[in-house]
Amino acid sequence: MSKPRILADILKDYFQNSNEPFTVAFRKYAAENPSEFSKQILCPFAEQTLLSDWLDSQDVMQALHISPRTLQTLRSNGILPYSRIGSKIYYLRRDILKILSDNYTMHKIKDYERDK
Repeated sequence: MSKPRILADILKDYFQNSNEPFTVAFRKYAAENPSEFSKQILCPFAEQTLLSDWLDSQDVMQALHISPRTLQTLRSNGILPYSRIGSKIYYLRRDILKILSDNYTMHKIKDYERDK
């Protein structure tokens, strides 16, 4: 079985190799206007993301009470987006909060009536 690909890799491959008119125009614009492309596309994302918004693997495992293998599974299955700098992996706090809120399930407490 092949390794699951993350969305960033799929998009990168699409924009670099597709011959669809949109991607051809996108590559042409980025090549002709590198500083403008950087200012309009890349800088707004970087400016909106503060360094304090990023968590490393250890912080995520402690916050979610999960093992390194579980965290790796979340990454491999594309459930948890991440960024890698060298050998260190970072996660956006909002992505973790989104996963938690999307999977929130309220369970009834057993024997609640008896405790009253």
